[in-house]
Amino acid sequence: MARRLVDPGASAAGAPVAAGTAATAEYWMAREGRAAAARARRERLAHTGARLLVLAAVLGLWQVLASRYDVTLVPGPAQTYAGLRRGWPLIARAAVDTSLEIALGFAAGALIGLILGSLVGQSQLAEGILHPYLIAYQAVPKVGLAPMIVLLLGFGLWPKVALAALAAAFPMLENTMVGVQRVDEDSARLFAGLGASPTQTYVKLRLISALPSIMAGVRVAVVLATVSVVVTEFVAGRIGLGAVMMLGYAQLDTPLVFAALVVLTAVGLAYYFAAVGLEALVLRWFNLIPSTR
Repeated sequence: MARRLVDPGASAAGAPVAAGTAATAEYWMAREGRAAAARARRERLAHTGARLLVLAAVLGLWQVLASRYDVTLVPGPAQTYAGLRRGWPLIARAAVDTSLEIALGFAAGALIGLILGSLVGQSQLAEGILHPYLIAYQAVPKVGLAPMIVLLLGFGLWPKVALAALAAAFPMLENTMVGVQRVDEDSARLFAGLGASPTQTYVKLRLISALPSIMAGVRVAVVLATVSVVVTEFVAGRIGLGAVMMLGYAQLDTPLVFAALVVLTAVGLAYYFAAVGLEALVLRWFNLIPSTR
């Protein structure tokens, strides 16, 4: 006669284990995995619901505020949507220009920061000499350089790319420098004992160990690049979403301004979440994500 095993942890709820099932470690691991997946689903649903509630609250507060002022000062969500539909051809072209400027500026700044951070981080002498000047460089407000950069490079694409690169370089440099310095000393001695060259030690040990710090710098750098591009578009005033916003202000077309601002926010969020996704992909590829995540 087959015996029926009962889950001791679930006996109070009356949930028996199927007849003939052995209470093995694999069974308990599978059961715990199903419970964890159920908890994760409930958490995702709760987070999604909370985010939708926050969005609804923001839209409601926006509508309440807009109802107290003229539409030329604060357009509501409906007027902003109307401005988006009316100015969509212009906004769409400007969004492509802004996205390209952000991508080029971020790529240039990230590459410069990665190279300089790697060089400075591996030399105590270079760090001691250059680090105070790098801090001073970051303290200089890049926004104040926008008019000069526009005068030097013109009103086209390149002043936006240049200012975005200047803004994105420092977080990449700082995070790379910190990351390549925080390497396990035992691992460094092992590499040296095995006769690894400085290049091999950097690529296979220091750079990989620094990836969490570097990817955090990527997230910061892409946000700073976005802000810098828009500020330069305000000054240059020919292409991009910043130029569309300035055009709307000049024509007192505030719904167009808010519509361009909404699209600009969407572009910035897209770049940020792309950086977050890249971070997760890279860290998972090199098995650097903690098991608790």
